[in-house]
Amino acid sequence: MGLIVQKFGGTSVGTPDRIRQVAKRIAKKYSEGHPLVVVVSAMGHTTDELIELAQQVSDHPPHREMDMLLSAGERISMALLSMALGDLQVPAVSLTGSQSGIITDQSHRRARIRRILGDRIRSSLSDKKVVIVAGFQGVSETKEITTLGRGGSDTSAVALAVALRAERCDIFTDVNGVYSADPRVVKSAQLWKRIPHDLMVELATRGAGVLHPRCVELAKQNQVQLCVKNSLNLDESGGTTLIQRQSGDPKMKGMEEFGVVGVTSDKGKLLVRARLSRPSALEVIWSRSAQTHLGLIAPVFSGQDVSFYSDRDGEAEWRKILEELSTQGCLDSFEIVSDIVPLSVVGDRFSQDGRALYEMVKVLSEAQISVTSGASSALAVTLGVPIHQVDDAVRTLHAEFMEN
Repeated sequence: MGLIVQKFGGTSVGTPDRIRQVAKRIAKKYSEGHPLVVVVSAMGHTTDELIELAQQVSDHPPHREMDMLLSAGERISMALLSMALGDLQVPAVSLTGSQSGIITDQSHRRARIRRILGDRIRSSLSDKKVVIVAGFQGVSETKEITTLGRGGSDTSAVALAVALRAERCDIFTDVNGVYSADPRVVKSAQLWKRIPHDLMVELATRGAGVLHPRCVELAKQNQVQLCVKNSLNLDESGGTTLIQRQSGDPKMKGMEEFGVVGVTSDKGKLLVRARLSRPSALEVIWSRSAQTHLGLIAPVFSGQDVSFYSDRDGEAEWRKILEELSTQGCLDSFEIVSDIVPLSVVGDRFSQDGRALYEMVKVLSEAQISVTSGASSALAVTLGVPIHQVDDAVRTLHAEFMEN
């Protein structure tokens, strides 16, 4: 039987009882003869609690020390799960990211995986052991512990599946799969049994927390079968499988009309605006983003003005970058707006059919929801809305595009 990589998120291993349930699921799959590599996130809200703890002792905790601290969360999960499997008579061994040979670049908090050695994983698999790997982390060439950023355990799992030539990678979470909207916000959201990689990347980039966009891109590039499943469904029924683009994809309308697969928002983002004093400043902003792995979502450039959304936890870094550019005379002004967040409709053929942006603004205006900006691409239309109205905005647009 082929190797399977399974990843369990924080809610799936959030309590001792849930860890034991995950162990039972793994034991069942192991009894069927599958070699298994299991990637785990930190329990529940452990990462947030560790960040809060750091902020209580330091106003500006260094990124290196934050990686040392945050990587502890996944190590707790992996050890507990290995213990639970031992009680079920399933041979298991837990390995940190560095012990697994996950080699990254030298960035802290948002590292990128360079390669995976995996010697200890392969050795343990040959000994018929289930290998439990701490997600979200690795080690740099200079032997520094690094973390991969929010959602990094997804990326760990798919990268391991690529390196180990796994049959497939299953991402277990607390929902049944990929929905047309967050089912906690939109009760009528529909579950997709299949969804193309490119549309899933757009959903994930714009706030759908079920998968991280980097893991989707890895799966597509390396042709890894990637599935999203509910960890509470012991029979593994349902779920969403990512597929290569095909004709007849969900919700595609007429041959040249736009169709919608999802409405999403991201409260973990904030809006950055800047007025350039010279065009070269734009290149500096983009290069700094690439160097620090600070993402740019829905950038808009008009004349001297540029705006984009980026991760909320990168606010201090952006402020430092923009203050330096202002001091150097590259910027006339800048502002970071924390109460405006991106709201996106994801689908297809938006570039051929220009009605989507107009209809989104019109519908939200009728619902008395403010819209501050808009950006459109072939696969997504993104608006800026106040954070206190964003859930209502998601429900309004989902009703318009997915239910009517």
